[in-house]
Formats: sequence, structure tokens, C-alpha cells
Amino acid sequence: KKGIITPKPCDYEAMCATIILEQTQAIHYYARTKPDSGLGNIAGFFFANFPYVDNDCEYQVADLFAVDIDLDTKRFVKAKLDDVNLNAKEALILLWYNTIAAQHVKLHSMANWGVNLDEALSDVNPFFRRSSVVTVMYNYFGINGFMKIWAEEGLVSDGWAGSKKPFVQSVNHGIKDNVWQHAQIDELAKYSEFISFIIKVRAIFLAEFEKHKKLFPGTNGEAMFVGTVLHSLDHTLMDWNLEDALWLDVDDARFGKMAEVGRVVKVGFVSDVPGLYFHKRFKDSGHPFYESVYQKAAKINKKLADNMDTCIIK
Repeated sequence: KKGIITPKPCDYEAMCATIILEQTQAIHYYARTKPDSGLGNIAGFFFANFPYVDNDCEYQVADLFAVDIDLDTKRFVKAKLDDVNLNAKEALILLWYNTIAAQHVKLHSMANWGVNLDEALSDVNPFFRRSSVVTVMYNYFGINGFMKIWAEEGLVSDGWAGSKKPFVQSVNHGIKDNVWQHAQIDELAKYSEFISFIIKVRAIFLAEFEKHKKLFPGTNGEAMFVGTVLHSLDHTLMDWNLEDALWLDVDDARFGKMAEVGRVVKVGFVSDVPGLYFHKRFKDSGHPFYESVYQKAAKINKKLADNMDTCIIK
């Protein structure tokens, strides 16, 4: 506000398209225009029962948040929150808040079915057991204590730390709302590096899991994929996509409070945690399952494959 730091220039129309197409909230793809449509190649992304927090720090749920993206130009076309039209800068705040508060948390939750903490695995599959312990511990840290500390430090408004706990309500809503059906997600593969990679690597992961399933007793392969590959790449792409936390406008008249939290999460909870004393990547894990998945994934997209984690540690 004092002009000491100048944010990088932001193309908000392009940013909105990127943050939808190149992150897990792409599953909210509903439909697109027909090939001969005069409107162009437009994809609609629908977020039903959409949780958000207003500028009084009150938890709200909209019937529908809808965003249209031009798939050819990869740019924002329009957006609405119920009956209110939004510009790209406003839509970015909502998309980022949805990512951190309602969408990404589903991955953390599903990951709990892709682990095994049994001590018997210490001899049979110690790498996997350690990854499981890390995932469970990180999930256990939870969300309840952060807001009070952030408010005390002046990072977010006091309303976030109030008794109503609007962020916790948003997270619980996201988890209970389950996963949006996305059987038609393959229609977006040619327009998204991330989606194309995930579709191919999921098949590889599950095939390799079947080959090595004796190493993973009591573990659900789909949940393990979500808690490793999908979770870590969602973090990585959140970091790469939103280059500057200041792009989230805390002075926005309607959604500025969500931008406050969004900024803190971006700078403190998205990128890799430094100084870890254990190995957490598929790459160079020395484990037959993880190495096999990595080698195949790297042939598809090495940059993304290099950032696949074996546990939740961010």
C-alpha cells in the first residue's frame, strides 16, 4: 500500500485460464460449445454449492460459481457468482480461494486411504511406511490453529480467527462436498499440459501398483495416486502459476478478505519445504514401484515427473 513493493504485471484473463486448466480444479469442467459455434471454443466450468467468505469474514455458500474459458486463446471470457457478474481479477480471488480452501483439501483427505502405518512394513517396505507416517502427521497438523496466529501477527483480519472460523467452515464444506464427477475431463487434454500428463500417468501408476501390490497391503491405489502424484503436482502448479501473491487484491470491495488468506498460503504453504532429511520424490527413490512409475512418467513430461512426491509434506 505504501508503494515499497511493486507487483509483477499480471494478465488476469490469462491467469484465470491457467489456474483452472493447469490445476486440479479442472475437474469442474462441465461442457463446451459445439465445434461450429459462433461463440468460439468455450469451456464452461461450474462450481455448485460454492463456499466463500465475504468482506465481513462471514462464511457464505453460493448456488453456483461459473467461469467460461476460451480454450483456443486460453483466456477468461466471463464469470458469475450466482447472478453477479465478475471480472477476471475478482474471479482469480475466488478460484485461488477455492483451490486452497475447498478443492485441494479433498486430496489431503483421500490420501488417508493411500497409506499404511503398520510397523510390520518397517521390514517389508520401509520407504512406503515412512512416507505414510509423514502424510498422516502432516494431515494431523490440521487447520484450526493457523488463523489465530496469522491474525495476531497482522497477516489477516481478526474476523478469520473469530469463533465462527470461516476458513474451517470452507474446508469442511469442500471435503463433505466430495469430488465433482469428471468423466469427460479427457476433452481438455489437448488444451492442458497437466491434464494430459495426469490422464496418462494415472494409468501407469495403477498398472504398476497392481504389479507391486504385495508391497502395499491395505492400501487403495487410487487414493495413493491422489495423495502422491496429484497432490504434489497441484502444489507445484499452484506455485508456478501464481507467480506473485500480490496479484490477489486485498483491497477488493467484495472479496478482499479471501485475498488476504490467499496471499499468506501462497508465500508460506505452497512451495517445497526446505531442509528435509529424508527423500520424498519418486525420482531417485531407489524403490522399485516409485522408480518404475517415474521412469515412464518422465518420458511423457520430465518437468512434471521430477516434482512427483511420495508423501504429503507441503
